[in-house]
Amino acid sequence: MERCGPQDRRRQFRRVCARYAQGGGEALKVTVIGIFAVAAEKQQDLVEAINRAGEVVRELPGFLGSALYASVDGTRVVNQSHWTSVESHAAVLEDPEAMALAEVMFSIAKPDPIICVERGEFSPA
Repeated sequence: MERCGPQDRRRQFRRVCARYAQGGGEALKVTVIGIFAVAAEKQQDLVEAINRAGEVVRELPGFLGSALYASVDGTRVVNQSHWTSVESHAAVLEDPEAMALAEVMFSIAKPDPIICVERGEFSPA
């Protein structure tokens, strides 16, 4: 697997954002799901790094909230964050403190991010 640096990740993320941003001119509320495969002995380190990054990200414009999940077998972490638009999430890439904390996360495990728009919602009957 090819390693890529912060600039490469930013370019790749911007390309993904550009595809999702084509919503007829209106901002689309998005959910970003980051799935991390991690060595079981590193799961807690990754959870702590994501929580530290969350303390910075929560102050950014457009951030609506997030949830963090750790698999019971210790091999996965899922970070789910909600944003007012693709552009507001992309602004994270311009925040030096957020990016420095992201690099700490990426040194532990690489995410497989998915940018989603809501297409349905279900509540208990």
